[in-house]
Formats: sequence, C-alpha cells, structure tokens
Amino acid sequence: MRKILITLTILLTLGTSCSKWLDVNKNVDAPDWVAPILRLAPTIAAYEGIGYDLRAMAPMMQYFGGTGYASVFGLHGYYAASDAGGEAWRMVYWLQGMNIEHIINDGRDREEFTLAGIGLAIKAYSWHQLASFHGDLPVKDAFVPGLLSHSYDNQEYAFAQVRSWARQAIAELEKTDANVYPTIATNDLIYQGKKDKWIKFAYAVLARNYIAMSMKDAKYLDSAIACADLSFASSADDASFRFDATGISNNSNFFGVLRSNIAFTYTQSDYMVQLMTGTIPNYNSEGAIEGLLENQIITDTFTLDPRAILMFGSRDTMPANQSDIQLGTFNFVGTRQGYGVNTSVMGLTSSANATNSGTGRWLFRDDAPWPLTTYAEIQFIKAEALFRKGQKAQAFDAFKNGVRGHMDWVRSLIAPGTVVRNAAGKQTSVIGDKITASRFNQLAEEYMNSKFVNNLPLNDFSLSHVMMQKYVSMYPWGLDTWNDLRRYHYDLVLGASGVPESGVSYTTDVVYHKLNSDQNRIYKGFHLPPADVINRRQKFGQINQGAPCYRLRPRYNSEYMWNVPSLKKIEPIPGDADNYHTSIVWFAIPGNSN
Repeated sequence: MRKILITLTILLTLGTSCSKWLDVNKNVDAPDWVAPILRLAPTIAAYEGIGYDLRAMAPMMQYFGGTGYASVFGLHGYYAASDAGGEAWRMVYWLQGMNIEHIINDGRDREEFTLAGIGLAIKAYSWHQLASFHGDLPVKDAFVPGLLSHSYDNQEYAFAQVRSWARQAIAELEKTDANVYPTIATNDLIYQGKKDKWIKFAYAVLARNYIAMSMKDAKYLDSAIACADLSFASSADDASFRFDATGISNNSNFFGVLRSNIAFTYTQSDYMVQLMTGTIPNYNSEGAIEGLLENQIITDTFTLDPRAILMFGSRDTMPANQSDIQLGTFNFVGTRQGYGVNTSVMGLTSSANATNSGTGRWLFRDDAPWPLTTYAEIQFIKAEALFRKGQKAQAFDAFKNGVRGHMDWVRSLIAPGTVVRNAAGKQTSVIGDKITASRFNQLAEEYMNSKFVNNLPLNDFSLSHVMMQKYVSMYPWGLDTWNDLRRYHYDLVLGASGVPESGVSYTTDVVYHKLNSDQNRIYKGFHLPPADVINRRQKFGQINQGAPCYRLRPRYNSEYMWNVPSLKKIEPIPGDADNYHTSIVWFAIPGNSN
C-alpha cells in the first residue's frame, strides 16, 4: 500500500511539473493572444496599400492619365488573372481581417470600449469601401472557421452591415472604459484615441453610406443630412492617418518619392486640368472643339483657383517673389488615359528622386498624411442631399462650407519649396511646393469671393456646382468619387429603366452622353473614352460589350483560384463572366430593384 501511495505521489508530482514545463515553453516571441491596443496601429496602417486600388480607379474617375494601369482601367477594363484592383479585398479579409475582430471582441470582453468602438468604426469604413468597389462579396461567411468556400452576399446586405457596425461603434465609444491606455496616442494613427472624433468619424461613414444609397429611396437623403450634422464640425476633424516615413516603404505615403508608385507613369488628367483652369472644351455636333464650354463650373480663364498650384505638377519655375504668383504664372498640362506623361505630379519630365524632389510635395510627399474622409466631403454630401430635397438656400450654405473646408485641407499639406539649381545656377526643379501658405491664403480668399463660390447667384446655383466641387475636393484620393460617378451613371443618356442600356446609352463603338446644356447633366465636360468627341474616341475592350465599368472584380488569387462555384451564382451577370465588371451595382439601380 505504501508503495502504491509513493507511486501516486510521484505521478502527481510529475504531472504538475509537466504542466508547468508546458507553460514555460509557450513561445513568448509569437504569442497566441495580443492585447487589443497592440493590434490597433497595424490595423490602421493597412490603409497604406489602398493606393493600389486607386491606381485602378483614378484613371476611371479621370483623376489620372498616363500609361500602365491608366491604359487598362482608364478604358474600363481589367487585368485578367491578376490581383490588380484587389487590394481592398486583401486589406479587409486579411490585413485587417481577424485583427479587427479581436480588437472588437477583446475590447468588449475587457470593457475597453474605446478600442472596441474604434475597431467597429474602422470595420464600417473598410467594408463600406469594399462593398462599394465590388458589389457582391462574402459577408456572413467572411470569418467562419473551417470553410473551404464562401458564399456571396449582395451589396444591399453588406451596406446594411456597414451601418450596423457604425452605430455599434458610436454606442461603444459613448461608454466609460474600465481600463486606461497609456499608449493609445501612439497606436491610434488617426485620432490619438480621441473618442469624440471617432464618434464623428462613424457618423461620417453613415453619411457616406446613406448618400450612396440615396437613388434607391429619397428617405436616405434625410439620414445623410442628419449624420452629416453629427459628423465633422470643421477641417480640424478630418480623418487622415499619418506616416513616419523613416525610410521604409510601408511606413511612407503610397504616392511619395520613396515608394515611387506613380513614378512617370501617372499624372494629372487632361480633364482635371481643364476643370481647374476653366478650359473645358465645347464640342459641336461633329464632336470637334468649338471654343470653350460657356458654363465653366469651377473657374474660368479670368479667375485663378489656387488649389491647382498644389494639386498639379508644373514645369514652370517658382517665382522668387511670391506676390508674382498670379493667373497664368503656372502652365498645367494634363495627360489622357493611355498616353505618355508630359509633366509628372512633381513637375518633372522624369521620375522623382531624392535629388530632384526630396521627399516630395503636397499629398505626394513621403510623410504627407493620407485622408480617409474630410469635413469638405461631408459638407458636400449634406449640400447634395439638401439640394435634391429642394432646400436650395441651405444647400448653398453647405456648399460654401465644403469649398472652404477643402481650401483648409489643401493648405494644410503645403511643404515650403526649395529651389534646386544646376551648375550654371539655372532652376531645374523644386523640392516641395511652389507656393507658400501665406500666398495661398490670399489667392484662396479671392477665389472664395468670386462668382464661383460666395458671389455665385443663388438662382444660378446648381447640383453640378455641388458635385463638381466635391469631385475636385477628393482629387486624387477620394475613392467614393467613383460612387458618385456611378450613381449618376457617368452622365450617359439613360434607358427607360433609369440605367444605361445597349442601343440607347452605348453601342460596342461609342457611348452617348447627355448634352452639357441638359439640366440633368452633372459633370460638365466629362466624357468616357468612347464618346464621339475629339480626344475621347478610344473604344472599350470587346469584353465590355460597349458598357462602362460598374464594379471591380474580386481578388483573383483568392476568388478565381478556389471560390469559382460561388462566383458563378452571382446575378444577373455571373462573377466568372468576362463582362462581370460591367454589372451595375445595387446602389446605382433606381428604386428598390436588386
């Protein structure tokens, strides 16, 4: 008996020792659980790659011209068997993915409600972007363990989830935390843990979502206005995430010098330059240019919009005296989609480098904060909703706030210029911007008081003024601009169904736009490549069957490699069809039809 007891004692001791031995040998360098606060910075930093999708969409939106992606996506096509245009898919499902889920769930469990709320706000924003780009996508099945294929949900369901997550974010952020976060200011790359700003951000997501759906039901206009009023109060609330730019590509601005992602391939489009210099052409019935469009919405050839000096690259020298910067000081040259670049966004005839451009300029600077949404955008959302409700005077006030807000944002990114000279003392380039904040402010006030903003007669104020100023304000970063263009169907002539139809809106050779004189024409002078006007006669690829692009295809290396059966079930155009990208997204179809 004594022998048995001794044996049991030894076994129990060994059992305890073995248990402790396993605990000690847990891999402390690769823990299986990480505190929510430590997941936050990498989750936000995942936004740095969204520029990959912008390289696809900016040419479609006619923000950028050039070659490469601009040649393919600018013609509303896509790269077959490629992940091009699939970065948001990668970001939402993988880079942010379970990190956000853990921030939310662990935050709630630990009563760290600020973190849970931030996680939900980020999730709402990211899924709004993803669903906007792609339409149908896996939502219910997104993070279900063990699935080998994932069923697709429609855009209507995805948008509803976005609103649910945004409201949950607000509810969590309004709670009192059980813990404090000494490092939240460094881990929150957007608002440094300021709860009130995150609440406004969540309302901004809701305002975006409601205006995107507003063609489905006019009731969403009221919701967009209400959420806009609870969102950003000024440009001080703008949501941008910062870059340390310490010489590592993934902590530097996507469009900066270090990463060289646009190099000498992309630059400002010809349409953007026409818009910002008041030189949109007037096309006659033969599609030839006959002078300039009479109704220039943003500016004219007698009025300087100083934002162009920052938004566009110019090869002109920087005046030694800033007072010499006037209308005509800088000559801006834009490039069409599919054509070689004449002048880069840095104002060069070659790629930017540290010698000729330093760390870059304006938004194209290594450490320039990248915007997610701004006060200006939210004010233009409010202005659109009010205008469409018939509240023109109130819409005009929001419109002016939006333009002012964009001026503030544009100015905030100015990097004072330093002249680069060659051995002969000739100016060859400028490191930074060619205008100071002080001179910009002077010119901005002149523009604000022009007939295009404050002194625009209320009777002349139109929806085009709202939408085209919004279009300008989101150059070149605003991915939701594509939502606006698709909601208004690229200003094409529409069929009886209220959407573009073959034979009415387009053929395989040409697209038909509304006349610029049509009061329902929103984007004056905007023409898709196959329009029958000079410089816009490039046909879409045969796979489009004449139709423009309405959605990005899902990420190739996930969906088209292993989830094809689910893709085939998407209606009305299956996800594996060559022309799936032309399938009109749910929010752009009038009424309650799916």
